[in-house]
Amino acid sequence: MSNDGESQPESPRKVPPLGWVTRVALLLAAGFFLFVTFREDFTVPNGQQFAFLAQSFLHGNLGFPERPGAWADTSLYNGMHYWPLGPFPAVFLMPFEWIVAATGGFFRQGFIQPFLVLGLLALIYRLARRSAYDREDSAYLAFGFAFASAFLGVALWPWSWQFAQLLCCVLLFAAVAEMIGKRRPWLLGIYFALILATRVTAALGVLWCVGEFLFAADSWRKKLASLAGLLVPCLISLAFLLWYNEARFDNPFDQGYQEQLVAPWAAATRAQGILSLRHLPCNLYYLMLAGPVPIQQDNASTVLGFPYFIANPWGMSIFITSPCLLWMIGLAYRDLTSRLLWAVSGIIAVPLLLYYAVGAQQFGYRYSLDFLPFLYYLLLRNRQMQRGPLTPGFKFLLIASAFFNLYLFAGHFIWNAKPMPTG
Repeated sequence: MSNDGESQPESPRKVPPLGWVTRVALLLAAGFFLFVTFREDFTVPNGQQFAFLAQSFLHGNLGFPERPGAWADTSLYNGMHYWPLGPFPAVFLMPFEWIVAATGGFFRQGFIQPFLVLGLLALIYRLARRSAYDREDSAYLAFGFAFASAFLGVALWPWSWQFAQLLCCVLLFAAVAEMIGKRRPWLLGIYFALILATRVTAALGVLWCVGEFLFAADSWRKKLASLAGLLVPCLISLAFLLWYNEARFDNPFDQGYQEQLVAPWAAATRAQGILSLRHLPCNLYYLMLAGPVPIQQDNASTVLGFPYFIANPWGMSIFITSPCLLWMIGLAYRDLTSRLLWAVSGIIAVPLLLYYAVGAQQFGYRYSLDFLPFLYYLLLRNRQMQRGPLTPGFKFLLIASAFFNLYLFAGHFIWNAKPMPTG
């Protein structure tokens, strides 16, 4: 791949006999997963805080005049309940809520969520094609991120926490696609401004673009113009968020996490600091080591019963939900883009690993999705440059991992199996 992101001309190659088998397997797997995605997104009624907040915005309110299903995780201040997460997902839903409200209905987040998943698949497919993969390999790589990673949980479960993460991933991959394409600073700036208003930690990914522009072989005038086009939309978004916080909590730097209504054990953890080194071991455990949890057949024995193992609702290691990341071992990362992507992923991970909450009722370590798009692009980019097309083993791993993830997900979220007591 050339330095400006243009793909090399694709040379025709004959598809081996097994290629047709893998294509059919991929189509069947993708079709099944999309069916499950649509089914779950359209049937889960809870966790619709962004939809309620969109209605509040349409009526000129910044908080919830009425209970949005439950008060849990809202922030109570001066008698008003607010939503501490970034406001862009609610702004995104406002046109849909306005149209449906005219008919007396309610537009749930799940109604749009499957189409965002389809958009993400298209974006990753485009990234892979620009990275010189053929159509089949590109389809596998798109399928792999969507269903063979922690992203599966946000694709299938349309609660507000997952909805924000889904929208953030779509914006992140849109930014990556633009970065390896035309690199229009103003458009990159808009993407990261919206990311900032969705997930503040993920917005640190703008540092990748800053580094690429600074080290580009351009004049300083062009570098400064590119940085201005990139950062001005982000600064406007930041100014809006500061006003948003001031209007709600009388403090421009207070997002509402200190006032958030959480369970007593979570409040005790938060009392040790919203960001603290004390939270690092727990977050590292769920990011790197945690596995599925066993299911007890009955209350009188330790015999396992169906489904035997389910997703740990506190999170699981990224190497269990995304074993394809193990293929990053052994690749070289000597060029500027590779080093910037590693650096940015690490920078994003720091506040996540110091945060008091690891997440709950989630599939995998959900917070990793703030930096996983950068690592996944790093994998597909450097693998193509150094190893060439995907091997049959890599393709099999993606499909097998996706179905294993679905099995673990279904055990907890759909079958509602209870894990074995640890005491």
